[in-house]
Amino acid sequence: MAASDEPLRRRLRELPRSAWVIFAGMFLIKFGNFLNVFLVLFLVSKGFSAFQAGVALGTVGLGAFVGNAVGGTVADRFGRRTAIAVSMFGSSAATVAVPLTGGLYTTTALVGLVGVFAQLYRPAAGALLIDTVAEERRVTAFAVLRLAINVGMAVGPLVGGLLSGYSYTYVFLGDALFSFAFGTLALLTLPAGRPVAQEVPADAKSASGKGGYREVFADRPYLLFLGSMVAATFVYGQSTATLPLHVTDAGFGNGVYGLLLGLNALLCVVIELPLTKYTERRDPRRVIAAGLVLLGVGMALTGAMSTVWLLALTVAVWTVAETVYTPIANAYPAEFSPAHLRGRYQGAEGIAHTLAGALGPAVGGLLYSVSPPLHWTVCGAVACVGALLILGAKPRVREEVSTTPEPLTTAATN
Repeated sequence: MAASDEPLRRRLRELPRSAWVIFAGMFLIKFGNFLNVFLVLFLVSKGFSAFQAGVALGTVGLGAFVGNAVGGTVADRFGRRTAIAVSMFGSSAATVAVPLTGGLYTTTALVGLVGVFAQLYRPAAGALLIDTVAEERRVTAFAVLRLAINVGMAVGPLVGGLLSGYSYTYVFLGDALFSFAFGTLALLTLPAGRPVAQEVPADAKSASGKGGYREVFADRPYLLFLGSMVAATFVYGQSTATLPLHVTDAGFGNGVYGLLLGLNALLCVVIELPLTKYTERRDPRRVIAAGLVLLGVGMALTGAMSTVWLLALTVAVWTVAETVYTPIANAYPAEFSPAHLRGRYQGAEGIAHTLAGALGPAVGGLLYSVSPPLHWTVCGAVACVGALLILGAKPRVREEVSTTPEPLTTAATN
C-alpha cells in the first residue's frame, strides 16, 4: 500500500523514534526562540539605538548563514547526533552569557556566535530524517516537523513576553534552557554515528575526501532547486517585512496585522498535515511549482486589498500555497543527495533560505518605498521565476541512492 493511501494515523505511528525526537527538539527550540524575538527590545532597554540593535540582530542572521554551512560538514563528518549536541550546547552557553555583556561590540559578537551555533543543527536534523524515514513517508515526516515548528513559534513568544515582564535575564536563560534540553535529548535518544555511506565515486572526491560542498554546488539541477527556494523565501519573507507596512498604510493598527499572522499560523496547523496525503503522491516539481505560483498570486494581490476581510483572503491564499510546496520542498533534497553528502545538501538548502531571508526585507523594503504596487508585482514575478526554476530541477540518477532508510553505525564517531 502506498503511503498516500494509508490512514494518517498509521503513517504517523510508523515513523521511527529518531524522527519524533527531532520533532520534539524542534518544538522545544522554536518555543524557546526568545533571543531573536526580544533581542532588539533588550538592547534598546540598555540604551542602544534602534539602528544599533538592528545591526546586532542582523549579525544573528549572518551567524546563521555560517552555521548552516558548517553544520552540513559537521553532520557528514562527525555524525548527526554530534552536530545537534554541539549546536544546542554551544547555543545554550552563548545565549545565557548575552545579558552578562555590557558593550555593543561584545554583545553583537556574542549574538553572532549564537546565530552560528543555533543553526548548526539544522542540516543534521534534516539529514537524520532522510537517513531514518522511509522514502514514501518523508513528506509526512517533514510536514510533522513543520507542525512542531509552527506550534512552538505560535506559543513560545507569549511565554517569552511574560518572562520579559520580570527580567530579560529570564528571557535569555529560558532560551538557553530549551536549547540545553534538546541537546540532552539528542545525546540520550538519537542513534550514534553516521549512516554507512555507500561507495563514493572517485570523481566526487575533493579536498575533504568525500566531495564536500564542491560537489553540491556542481550539481546543476540542485542549483535550480536552490534558486527556487531563494525565490520562495524572498517572497514569503514579505509577510513579516512589508505586509505590516501595507496594513499600516491601509489605515489599520498592529492588532490587525497580528490577527493576519495568527490566521496564517492557524491555517498551517490545521491543513498542512492532512494536505500532504494528496500532494505527496504527485510529481514533486509540479507540486512545488504550483505552490510557488499560488504564493505569487496571493502576494501580488495583497497590494490591491485595503479591507480586513480581503487582506485575510490573500493571507489564506499564500498560506495554502505555503502548505502545498513547503513539505515537498523540505523532503526534495533527498532526491539529489548521496548518503555521504546529505548533511551538506541540507546545509546548502539552509544557506539558500538564510540568504533569501536577509535579502527579502532589504530589497522588499526598498521596492516598497519606491512604489508599493511595483513591489507586490515584483513579488508575484519572483515567485513565478521560482516555479520555472523548480520545473528544471530534475535530480540526476544515482546508482547509490536507496529508497529505504540507511543503516546507522552503532559506535559514536565523535
